[in-house]
Amino acid sequence: MTSHQNFSIAYPYVNKVFELNRYGIIPVQDTEHDFETPASSSNPNLDEWKKKLCENGKQEDNNIGIQSICNPSEKTDDKSTDDQQNTETSDKLNKRMEKLNEKMEKSLSDNEINGKSHPKDSQSETENNDDNRGNTERNNEDNNESNDNNEDNDANNDEDKQLLEQQQSSEDQEEEESKAVGGESNDNNNNDDNRGNTERNNEDNNESNDNEVNVGIAGLDLNIDKKLTDADKKIENLKDKINKENNNLLFGQQEENKDKEKDNEAKEKDNKAQDDNDQNLGITGLDSKIQKIQANFEKQIEKLKDKFENDRDNQRLIEQRNEFDDDDDDDDGDSKDDGDDDGKDYDGYGFNGDNDDDGKENGEENFNFAAAGDFGCSTNTKNTVENMQSKEPEIVLALGDLSYHSTADCWFDTMSPIKDKLMITLGHHDVEDGQAKMDQYLNSFGLEKPFYSYEYNKVHFLVMSAKSVYYKGSEQYNFILEDLKKASENKDVNWIVVSSYGPPYTSPSEHTAFKEIRDVYHPIFEKYGVDLVLSGHNHNYQRTHPITYNPNDSSEPVVTNDRSTEYDSQKDGIVFAIVGTGGVNFYSFDGQAPFVDTQFANKFGFLNIDISNGNPHTKLTGTFYDNKGDQILDQFTIGKEIKNKNSEVISN
Repeated sequence: MTSHQNFSIAYPYVNKVFELNRYGIIPVQDTEHDFETPASSSNPNLDEWKKKLCENGKQEDNNIGIQSICNPSEKTDDKSTDDQQNTETSDKLNKRMEKLNEKMEKSLSDNEINGKSHPKDSQSETENNDDNRGNTERNNEDNNESNDNNEDNDANNDEDKQLLEQQQSSEDQEEEESKAVGGESNDNNNNDDNRGNTERNNEDNNESNDNEVNVGIAGLDLNIDKKLTDADKKIENLKDKINKENNNLLFGQQEENKDKEKDNEAKEKDNKAQDDNDQNLGITGLDSKIQKIQANFEKQIEKLKDKFENDRDNQRLIEQRNEFDDDDDDDDGDSKDDGDDDGKDYDGYGFNGDNDDDGKENGEENFNFAAAGDFGCSTNTKNTVENMQSKEPEIVLALGDLSYHSTADCWFDTMSPIKDKLMITLGHHDVEDGQAKMDQYLNSFGLEKPFYSYEYNKVHFLVMSAKSVYYKGSEQYNFILEDLKKASENKDVNWIVVSSYGPPYTSPSEHTAFKEIRDVYHPIFEKYGVDLVLSGHNHNYQRTHPITYNPNDSSEPVVTNDRSTEYDSQKDGIVFAIVGTGGVNFYSFDGQAPFVDTQFANKFGFLNIDISNGNPHTKLTGTFYDNKGDQILDQFTIGKEIKNKNSEVISN
């Protein structure tokens, strides 16, 4: 209802002019209060409205809601009916109010359980019909307050006290105004209006109560929903925080695991690289280290053996001297047996190239010869000798460093099975260990000088002495120059083989090459058609491609044929080979020279050379046989073409 305008409640009617839904609203003039029920006897406004209602009723017979106003006579008849209706309406109102009270008490009880303070609802009780308008007004105010309180659950008790005081003040004012207007005179006038007011109050109260209950429950639900929503948000925030922390922890662990994996991968790579290096060393460097260790170990063993053999040789020499002295005392003075060699010479050693053991004419058949150096007196030396014997060579070239003892006695003993096939080249230990040891070799092999030459089956052999003077103008130089010139002009010579203790070329190893021999004699070898040069000194096996002398840098000769075999002596250069595999020990490599075709440092054995004399073709085949298992570790061939059997040698 609208405030600041005076209204009065009349009996309900329906009028097309006013278009009222259920109640007629009559303005009240000259009243001091918002709502008042005028007296029927003294209110001029009521009379005026009655008059208008009666006039309208005549025009619209069916639309008049209250006939008793225009026909007072009918009022008495309808009074009993009105009283009955008022009683029924009052009963209904009381029942609704009781239900409303129950709902309100329940709502307040629920709010107290949830820790919320709600203002106490004041319920208006209809004491009599005079107070209906005031009760309605108070109920409306209470309903409004209740709605506000339900929307705001956080109101405090002070607001509730103020509301109760205002309500009590309003009730007192209502009672005073009611008395001032006329007291009991209002009862008759208001009885006509009680029916409409009661219905309006009932509907308003019902609506207010329903709204109040609904709003209270809705507010409570909203509070609960809000709390649940807040709790859900806090839970979600907590979950997000936990998830974030877990993600950070997981990320940190993942990063740490990645770092560990990277470290492990790096370590694995390093280990793999190290393993690869170790494997590579196992193929190259490791073998070299093992070979060096083995070589050093064998050196120590050989030194002990040398000491033992030297002592034994010296003791034997002493015994021989004593024996010869005793013989001299018993002799009648025959001077031919008077200590010519002090018993140091060995008979029957040395190859006699003039006669063939089988009585064949020299040069009629193919043959083979063996070559090796750096023998010593070890078991390996004996194995090499036995290996040579198995190939039945007609000549054995001993390439220097025959004995590592103070005398050559042990070596002579070891080589005795092939003593009549030997052609020796003297090396460092054969010359530098003393004149007596050197003389022992020369006397036993019937040599006047350590350099010499001979021919056998169309092969010319030249033996050089690397430990003797060999520079230009020396005796050895002049001998070699003249000897090679004659061999190249000899029609019965198809091949020229040179043996020299000091190698002109070598891969990096224990000893370097003999540069002076290379620079002085390689050009001479090429001039006179030397086919093969054999050396010792380094205790391993090496064989070059065919090479020619390089005057710009003699340490880097020119490779004329990079194949491993099938060389042409007349077109290609000279093949150089080191065969220091007689049996003393091994020297490892520190690399391989680019002009070297084949090399190894861990096998004892010898190089066998087969000569196939033919007309017009002849061939030289070199094969290295290992002492263990008779394995072939290297093989090459050199071919040559000649005009006829009695023709001159074709020179390069």
